[in-house]
Amino acid sequence: MTNRNVGSSGARKPGAQGALRPAELIGIAGVIALFVGLVTLLSTREPLLALVSAGVALIVTVIIAAVFARNVTAAEREKQAVRDDSDAVLRRHEPKPRGDDAPEGDSRP
Repeated sequence: MTNRNVGSSGARKPGAQGALRPAELIGIAGVIALFVGLVTLLSTREPLLALVSAGVALIVTVIIAAVFARNVTAAEREKQAVRDDSDAVLRRHEPKPRGDDAPEGDSRP
């Protein structure tokens, strides 16, 4: 069975879920910016102030979402590295067959 998320160079390509993540983050930031803009417009009745506050909310939300997304992916990579290291250590310390447990055809003492 082959892994569809690995390219010919061995680098991992994002799957459908990974490819949609940036669009989702921008969409959520847009909804929050729209909400902030509408609240500002309805409370102050200043369209320019509402536009500026919506823009600031959009930028701040995108930056915060990017920082959180980066931390989550870094934590996932670190967990995978720890798993790979522990698997390598376990394989290195597996007991070797001796005596009666030796495979057939092995005539070494």
